[in-house]
Amino acid sequence: MTYASPFLNNLTTFNAFILIASIIIFVFAGKIVSSLDTSDLEKRKMSEKIQKNIKKKIKFLRYYIFVIFITYFITFYTEVSFINHIISSLFIILTWYIINSWIIRRIVLFYGEEVEISWNKYIRRDYKTNLFSLISHILTFLIVVFVIMKIFWVDSILENGGIIAWILAFTGFTAPVWAPDLVAGISILHHDEIQVWNVVKIKNKDNKDLVAWVKNISLSEVKLIDLVYYHPIIMRTSKFRELQVENLSRGVSSKKSIILQIIDIKVDYKHSLEEVEKVCKDAFNDMIESFAVDSIERKYFPEDIFEKVEIEQFWDNAIHYKFSYHISSPFYVIKARRILNTFLQKHQKLNKLSFATPRLIDIQWTK
Repeated sequence: MTYASPFLNNLTTFNAFILIASIIIFVFAGKIVSSLDTSDLEKRKMSEKIQKNIKKKIKFLRYYIFVIFITYFITFYTEVSFINHIISSLFIILTWYIINSWIIRRIVLFYGEEVEISWNKYIRRDYKTNLFSLISHILTFLIVVFVIMKIFWVDSILENGGIIAWILAFTGFTAPVWAPDLVAGISILHHDEIQVWNVVKIKNKDNKDLVAWVKNISLSEVKLIDLVYYHPIIMRTSKFRELQVENLSRGVSSKKSIILQIIDIKVDYKHSLEEVEKVCKDAFNDMIESFAVDSIERKYFPEDIFEKVEIEQFWDNAIHYKFSYHISSPFYVIKARRILNTFLQKHQKLNKLSFATPRLIDIQWTK
């Protein structure tokens, strides 16, 4: 009993509840984190990177609970009430994490938009989900701060408005850092002109356009995937709004991923529209057949095959055509374009038609 007496003496009703709840959370940490995480709802697939992030969260949660245990064991050798306040505060923060994560998952389920990409259905965050998530973070955080202040008996400071004044001052000084991104993020999400999982073309100053897939849009940052090199790109929402961005996905309100692709072609006047159409459509059909070998890859194109050749403009030395088609998978935009270019070159030779249109130069000989 001599070894158990310190434990029993320090085991108050609230401490007993904290220990029992912490043990339960420690044992079932894996199931708790997996059930609260939203990756299974929002991501295209549970990649190895996502699974590693979930494992890190589980490990961090167990380490956090271990700190609570260690802090409680310190009370065996000291009677400082301050340590009990620390234990209570740590448990309140743990509870806040679990409750807030549960609320965020509910928000994504109730207000997220169901979309279809590569023939799979997922839930996409939009303006409502991001706004309600922000409100949830702020409200639950303020509640936690208020409860912790009550635990440490700071009522007199609160009554004098010291802490509130400090929070307002801190918010005012840091506003130039986060306010522009917050306003830009709300504007992007609210107008809904560019959505998550759209394919966009970003105009650069050096005339090298960036074709990217929108992975995520939050109130502070935009995450893109470069579809040429598959490099991740992260930029602030305020910087993203300053760029010239073209949305290639057909219909921003469409729940299916339909991406419009256009190829600019210049052909000599001696060739007719029918000849150009034949080259383009034959090349397109060959590309479809090459994908048809793999039934999965064939699904990356819309069910209704679409290709169209139109005259865009008349130049001095050539006619400017636009060859347009649709694709449903953002990750096959570049691959399909490269394969199509290969077949376009093949059918140019077969039909004795060339897309090369050198400028006409008038050379005058002088003696």
